[in-house]
Amino acid sequence: MQENGPERLDVKQDLFARIEQAARPGTLLLSSTSGIRATDIAQALRQPERLVIGHPFNPPHLIPLVEVVPGETTDREVVKRAVAFYTALGKKPQVLRKEVPGFVANRLQAALFREAVNLVVQGVVTESDSTTS
Repeated sequence: MQENGPERLDVKQDLFARIEQAARPGTLLLSSTSGIRATDIAQALRQPERLVIGHPFNPPHLIPLVEVVPGETTDREVVKRAVAFYTALGKKPQVLRKEVPGFVANRLQAALFREAVNLVVQGVVTESDSTTS
């Protein structure tokens, strides 16, 4: 079960608590959050070991990357099943070994964006697409 709700911890905790009650035992509980830790979301669950982050990128039909981020209590078998699930969908899952704010790809994108802004501020380039000097 892949959740794509708002980026608010309280909303995700409430949603997953309700989903856990309705879902069959063994159902993968996947969140597409782009920055909230699985450990924090899972605090509201009776079986926190079932939850893992499955962070896809937009547009998903063009970008196959999915960051799979286990929480502190996520079962290793759940991580393996999540990787198999995304692989079967034609995605390229990358398992993170540690929970870090923003995960990996977003942090790299943010670094590139900061450098682009810095180059504009320094006058190296402009933000327009003009080819005249």
